[in-house]
Amino acid sequence: MLKHALNALTLFWYGAILAIIYAGWVVAEQRYLVAESGIGYWLGILGGSMMLLLLVYPVRKRKPRWKYAGSIKFWFRFHMFLGVAGPVLIILHSGYRLGSLNGSVAFFSMLIVAGSGLIGRYLYRRIHHGLYGEKIQFEELYHQDEDWQQLVVSLTEKHPEITDELNQLEQKLVNRHTGINRSLWFYLSMNRGVNRLRRKVRKLLTNKEDSKKLITRLLKLKSICKLGINEILFSYWHILHLPLFIMLVISGFTHVIVVHFY
Repeated sequence: MLKHALNALTLFWYGAILAIIYAGWVVAEQRYLVAESGIGYWLGILGGSMMLLLLVYPVRKRKPRWKYAGSIKFWFRFHMFLGVAGPVLIILHSGYRLGSLNGSVAFFSMLIVAGSGLIGRYLYRRIHHGLYGEKIQFEELYHQDEDWQQLVVSLTEKHPEITDELNQLEQKLVNRHTGINRSLWFYLSMNRGVNRLRRKVRKLLTNKEDSKKLITRLLKLKSICKLGINEILFSYWHILHLPLFIMLVISGFTHVIVVHFY
């Protein structure tokens, strides 16, 4: 029930954001908002300040003793809010027009960083229980139980080639996932191996109950592959996102200085 309510709230939030952007675009020709003065000017100041405040979360995350500054969870949620609200205010501030070269560079830098943030948000959800939940642990996806061991013993007699291939896949995947020698290519190849074995199980096994249990097991292995892929992609995203944000800060400061002093 709570999950459905949160999903509905998320849809409402993004729907409201899209409605605001669309409404601003519809009335852009009337020039109700201009970047140089009035509300449009202050929207730029507020939006730019929000983008700067995005820096607080990564700093707070690396300073666990700074409890007086607010919890890491609070700053993470505020980071998510700022990452959407800031760009929206800057879009409204621009009046849907590209002005000077420095302003255009700052604007497109902001769009690139905002797009990168959405990609990071997507990957983050893939390795956590929702946006604000705990990180998915390997133990949640994989475990051995007595029923499974009995099934493997019985299937080994009927379909030794399938159980041999499954055991090899499983052992290789578990050993590499719990170790330090992990790579994107490894998980992609493992994922293909799991899919290939699923097709073989459906083709060769006539007992529906055994086939269902085997496929359920393979789906767990597939979940481990997906978790590994998303964890590695998220680590790559972290490496890329920081220089993009630094580029945004530099271009944003340049734009502000040029506007106010030249």
